Amino acid sequence: MAGGHEPARMCVICRRRFAKSQLLRHVLAPSAETEGETRAGAGKSGLEADEAQARPGRGWYVCSDPQCREKFLKLGRVRRKRKGV
Repeated sequence: MAGGHEPARMCVICRRRFAKSQLLRHVLAPSAETEGETRAGAGKSGLEADEAQARPGRGWYVCSDPQCREKFLKLGRVRRKRKGV
């Protein structure tokens, strides 16, 4: 396979497409009961940044625009989607 292809992902806020490496991926933090500890940086939404883009589970991609990142943290749709609804 040729090495020139890079997957494209869409920012969940502005709906623009970017190369996967240009976006920040967020995943649902594991619950404290399952892990036996609380995770730092999980915040109110229960989402954590996945800098390596390798953690299992549903991922949400957000571009580097500060407005998109701010809106993402306030977005109610994320709460519904993480429940699988």
